Amino acid sequence: MKNLTITLVSASALILSLGACKSNRQTVANVAGPVAVETKVQSNAAVHKVLYGEWIAYKVGDMMVTGGERPYVIFDGDNTQSNKNFVKVYANDGCNIINGAYIITPGGKMQRASEFISTLRMCPDAPYEMGMTLALNNVEKFELDKVGNDYLLNMKGANDSTLMILRKYDLNFINGAWAVTSVNGQKMPETSEMQLVIDTPEQKIHGNVGCNTMNGSVVIDPDRQNSIGFKNMITTRMTCPDIQLEQQLLQALDKVTTAFPADNMSKAELKDEAGNVIITLTRLNLRK
Repeated sequence: MKNLTITLVSASALILSLGACKSNRQTVANVAGPVAVETKVQSNAAVHKVLYGEWIAYKVGDMMVTGGERPYVIFDGDNTQSNKNFVKVYANDGCNIINGAYIITPGGKMQRASEFISTLRMCPDAPYEMGMTLALNNVEKFELDKVGNDYLLNMKGANDSTLMILRKYDLNFINGAWAVTSVNGQKMPETSEMQLVIDTPEQKIHGNVGCNTMNGSVVIDPDRQNSIGFKNMITTRMTCPDIQLEQQLLQALDKVTTAFPADNMSKAELKDEAGNVIITLTRLNLRK
């Protein structure tokens, strides 16, 4: 996280600030998928496990958040505080960086622990800036909802109106080293050396696709549950007896749109646009 010079401002001053700064975050938004709430997550353990981390703005006020670069909020614990419900906040509203803190009560309360501080950049196009400022300053209640492998955080005001909805993409299960066990329903031979290493925080994929080594990029569609895709893949150019299997894997990787855990996280299924499983993976334990 870069060090930034920040100035203490009030909520009203923030609302008047306009401007234009683009973040370095890379996301891809093409298909709007349904958001089906499954279960509410409100226990003390769930709050501390789920809340910490990065959340992407899904809805601000009455506006659905769209575009490739989304505003986001990061919640982080503070080990210097004796109160375990003290949570630090770092946000990017599409223009300015905002810092502050909340006191979180697992029963559903979220209240400011201090004044929020912000940069004062002037941005010509920041449609969510005012709404995020109001939400961060006026939230009093929250709800955590489970959505597939993702979560929704509903931030509410005193009258129970929804000020902002944040979405957290929980793709941690796909990170790590995997053996490719099938492609397009065809089981890979036991002698296959097809292995992939997926790193969503770094947005990278690399590995051995059977004969050649491969490197590429991981992309996530912020409008789709369990979204993952692989682009810009580059391989070495050796010719091997199983080159056809390698080409099948590369073509399949290019069609992947979602990933789902299986068999207690020891396996993963990569699916195409139609929901068909086109690649199955088995987790590799690289520890000796």
